[in-house]
Amino acid sequence: MINLFDKEEFTESDIQLLIDNEIEENIYLDFKSAESLGKSDAKKKELSKDVAAFANSDGGIIIYGIQEKEHKAFSLSFINGSQYTKEWLEQIINMTIQRHIQGLRIFPIRFDSNFEKTVYVVKIPRSTDTPHMSKDKRFYKRFDFESLMMEEYEVRQLYERKSKSLLQINDYSTYLFTEEHKDFDEKLFKFNIIASIINVGQVSESEYKLNLYFDNFNENVKVSYYREEANFTRFVENNRIKIATSNPITIYPEEKVDAINVTFLIEMDRVIETLKNMNMELRMFYPNGDDKMEIDFEEIIDDFKHKIL
Repeated sequence: MINLFDKEEFTESDIQLLIDNEIEENIYLDFKSAESLGKSDAKKKELSKDVAAFANSDGGIIIYGIQEKEHKAFSLSFINGSQYTKEWLEQIINMTIQRHIQGLRIFPIRFDSNFEKTVYVVKIPRSTDTPHMSKDKRFYKRFDFESLMMEEYEVRQLYERKSKSLLQINDYSTYLFTEEHKDFDEKLFKFNIIASIINVGQVSESEYKLNLYFDNFNENVKVSYYREEANFTRFVENNRIKIATSNPITIYPEEKVDAINVTFLIEMDRVIETLKNMNMELRMFYPNGDDKMEIDFEEIIDDFKHKIL
């Protein structure tokens, strides 16, 4: 299934997949039918409330043009893009929400290149310039499937967000190639994973760690590290393995660092089986929160299948 939050452009098929797979709304995703957009004060208030709630929370996506049923994507509900333009939507958001939400983006999708069959994908970042007040002079947060009014103490806490670091797992890259190794009688595949962390906040951070977890570890796989300070710890429970960094360098605002660099040496006749069974996950921890990301081995195997076979 597509990961909407990582995409930088959207297509008709992305939207149709949400409906075909009956994807459910959640704290990061909301579906709105065509009737949600309107020029009345009530419609504008509702729009500003929903957008501000995501910015005040952890960010997310609102898709205008999908009818939901029992909180699941049910059918297309097209916006008339000639009547409700992208510029109109941007203007309403900017006029009805205080403060301005930096980094908000709107992606129009025209089905069959028809403006009257438009879907808008609104990507809302986790704002560091909180709190954001909606048109009704109130503050909202995202909770389950709803935008709920915040308590006074929650609003006060949002003022502190700007003075904190905000770390995220930025991405991972993988490399797979063959090499000779003296501990094996045959050629090996060398599988390398590099994962990075980015500081999207406005304060430097030096206390963090990035762990790489994986299951079903094959005893014949050799593990090596790029960084000497990385340590290798094995969990007895469920044969789960952890590779963790320690003593990381300071990450400054808007800076990205490679936090873990691990290499696996895998026997040639066990490559596909080993990669399919690893089930890897990255977990990052720091004083202000945590983040996680799964590693998609199906995509990796497809990308490198010509090397494996």
